Amino acid sequence: MYRLVVKGIVQGVGFRPFVYRLATSMGLKGYVRNTGDGTVEILVDSRVDEFIERLKAEKPPMSVINEVRVEEAGGNQLDFQSFIILGSGGRKGELSLPPPDIAICGACHSELFDPADRRYLYPFTSCTDCGQRYSVAFRLPYDRINTTFNDFPLCYDCRKEYEGVGDRRYYAQSIACPKCGPAYVLIHKAQKFEGVEAVKRAAELIDDGEFIAIKGWGGFHIACVTDDDVVEELRGLLGRPQQPFAIMARDIEAVERIAFVSGKERDELLSYIRPIVVLRKRDEKSFAAVAPQLDTIGTMLPYSPLHHILFTYLKTDYLVMTSANRPGEPMFIDDSVKDLIPTILTHNLSINRIDDSVVKVVDGERMIIRRSRGFVPNPIPVDSDITAAAFGAELYNSIGFLKDGKAVLSQYIGDTSNFKTFHSFFKETVSFLQRFLSIENPDVVFCDMHPLYNTSRFAEKYAEEVGAKLFRIQHHVAHGLSVMGEKQLDEAIAIAVDGVGYGVDGTIWGCEVLHIDLNNGIFERLGRMEHIILPGGDFAVKYPVRALIAILSNFLEIEEIEKAVDSLNVNLKPELIVKQVRKDLNVARASSAGRYMDVASSLLNVCQERTYEGEPAMKLESFARDTGIRLNAELLESRELRMFGKEGRENWEKSGTVKVIQVSEIFRNAYELLKVGESKRGVAFAFIEYLARNIGEIAKEAAEEFDAEIVMSGGVAYNSYFTPLIKKYVAPCNVHLNRLVAAGDNGISFGQLYASKMLG
Repeated sequence: MYRLVVKGIVQGVGFRPFVYRLATSMGLKGYVRNTGDGTVEILVDSRVDEFIERLKAEKPPMSVINEVRVEEAGGNQLDFQSFIILGSGGRKGELSLPPPDIAICGACHSELFDPADRRYLYPFTSCTDCGQRYSVAFRLPYDRINTTFNDFPLCYDCRKEYEGVGDRRYYAQSIACPKCGPAYVLIHKAQKFEGVEAVKRAAELIDDGEFIAIKGWGGFHIACVTDDDVVEELRGLLGRPQQPFAIMARDIEAVERIAFVSGKERDELLSYIRPIVVLRKRDEKSFAAVAPQLDTIGTMLPYSPLHHILFTYLKTDYLVMTSANRPGEPMFIDDSVKDLIPTILTHNLSINRIDDSVVKVVDGERMIIRRSRGFVPNPIPVDSDITAAAFGAELYNSIGFLKDGKAVLSQYIGDTSNFKTFHSFFKETVSFLQRFLSIENPDVVFCDMHPLYNTSRFAEKYAEEVGAKLFRIQHHVAHGLSVMGEKQLDEAIAIAVDGVGYGVDGTIWGCEVLHIDLNNGIFERLGRMEHIILPGGDFAVKYPVRALIAILSNFLEIEEIEKAVDSLNVNLKPELIVKQVRKDLNVARASSAGRYMDVASSLLNVCQERTYEGEPAMKLESFARDTGIRLNAELLESRELRMFGKEGRENWEKSGTVKVIQVSEIFRNAYELLKVGESKRGVAFAFIEYLARNIGEIAKEAAEEFDAEIVMSGGVAYNSYFTPLIKKYVAPCNVHLNRLVAAGDNGISFGQLYASKMLG
């Protein structure tokens, strides 16, 4: 007899019935059972090598086998007359999680459109290979009684499937049918439609140009056609004048008609995650109201049975499918959404709030922009015995807990400076995850160094309440650690490029080259960008022309500054801002790649007002084209704070030489090029290329000096020009990027958790 212990994602994905069918087909005797620690234990009497080979080759699509440990077991084949499934048992205490929500599988899709099938056109069709998982789980272990599907007792036919070991719905916690499961209702004015008729009527209304709030797996979407006039009306209704909306396309062929789709992008679109994938438009001017001034469009394919049913009745091939929320607030998950969108297609199943995930393929590799549905709660291993909580940053927030050497991150939470997001979503998610993971008192609590973030203040109180030690992790160190954690590195040269992060010197950081050594508790700032002056602080972030005026004042007289600003068609008098800068009144200083991109966007008149996070930089990327123009300025050196430690092994600060990337001189060069008629699009690319070249030079030299790997994180890493250029300029060194968590602030909580490596 041979005992196998299988580690990976092997619970809640139909793994045990698969093992049963495989062993039975091979004529083996023994058993399979779930253990209490997230592994599966298998006993077979013979042909163990062939069994393991087929186990790996034929496993269920959602399962992941990380390790198969084999040992000889006592007994003989007479102990078992057949192969059976035993009840759960074995080791206890280690963390075991349900899989994420999984797009409808091929078998269920076929049943969905088979008139002879009892689940014909039923919007909650699922099996062990697909369906809702985390969005309906409210405690562990992942059994039906611990999901919101428990509100719908199984009918005779579903119970027979659920208990039938040979059935593909064996022990599938989210199965249901029209007799016993949840159902959809359309509420339109004074009318109410139920079942398939509700979906059919919703499709008619959408085709007629109306807005419908549709309750899905993780919350409500707002759906409408993509016609410019309809979308502009939606923008006015939601108060989102420029922020791009995601669309859902009927099928992959419809996607390929409007966007360029690489092999990798196609794989992402068709994956079980079904994320929103940022694709390059075939026609830059298409979907002008959906994605204003962008050459990309966020696109997803139907992932729930409802979506597929809806498209059978729709005339259009494309829908705006955007989260139903007011700006900055969390997505609606209950019928109160009717206060925003009066017509609702809703259902009676309770759900956890989970936004759609967003990814972008950059230089041939997937990068996660928003890690939520389809990814959560997949754990990430961290070699630490510490139990910890991490509360992330302010924007794009996620939280995380570390237990049993596994980091579990929450779904995307969003902007925690917003009252509702912080109080109704952030705090609820902290309580939910702590209860869900059975964590009473974590040893350590991590937060951002910014003292005024709601998340930082919450962490202070939380740590005091649970008796944990509080550690404040500098924002860009956390960015670097997020990649180091994925790659299990203890030391690295980290490139951190984003919009804003509180620096240890009190200024705004955002373009840093850091040396991080967890073994010795060393954090060094080796390089940065020259400070950009922000007159009025956040006001200059919203209107980057204010920072542009501050830069122009370094090399232009006031008359020429006024002439330059007039050409940008902004209603602003530069004289007062110049005086403000020269008197150093109410100004902030930022060494930020994001602010650099914003000001370049203003100079080129690409974007003069930031109405959503990252807008000027995104529009600059869409506008840029490589025409061969290059900008040049030597690196400077500055004697300033270089080494720092906060609440770690030591509290210390040491000065040293930091390399500085010039900004003012580059804007002087760009201004002169524009005066003589050089291509604006070429200058836009030159701004990006200059930044990548200089950051790459600092990082490459540091990697050679410290004999360390290079990692890069931060929102600017999503730039399709910037990241390939960084790789070019650090060669032959490699650059590691985020693959498992978001490179933006949505991944900060994981970087904070990885700092636990420094503590023991």
